[in-house]
Amino acid sequence: MITEPSQLSRGKAFHRRIQANWLNTAEGKILTEKGITKPSGRKGRIDIFVDDDGGKLVAVAEVKASDWDRMAGPAVIRNVKRQIKQIWDYIYSQLADRKDVSPGVIFPSRPEGKERMKQIEQLFEAEGIAVVWQDETTEERKARAGNIKK
Repeated sequence: MITEPSQLSRGKAFHRRIQANWLNTAEGKILTEKGITKPSGRKGRIDIFVDDDGGKLVAVAEVKASDWDRMAGPAVIRNVKRQIKQIWDYIYSQLADRKDVSPGVIFPSRPEGKERMKQIEQLFEAEGIAVVWQDETTEERKARAGNIKK
């Protein structure tokens, strides 16, 4: 029997935990692993899909277990750009169905370095994608947002 790397096992467990949490607590029609067709014609699966009961607004959330602290600077940028492209494929699939889309990405934990966290958030937010750090409370995020210079 072949065992998978521990990072992969932890990532899959995080993925399942987040999806279960959304299914149990979120409002609206929640689907996990929703199949879609990307603009390229290839198939894809949205980790978490929220439909406001057939209305015009949907939310798409990608769950990623990226360990940002283990990556070198250039790898961080490459990974963020790859993840952004993936999420935009999901956004385009919904725009093609004439839906308004609220996109987001969920990570298990914030990087230790504040500058790296800021860089990651800025790259995603420049593309209109909200970032959620599962280890950050709503109060911590609000306090941090209050400290951001505009």
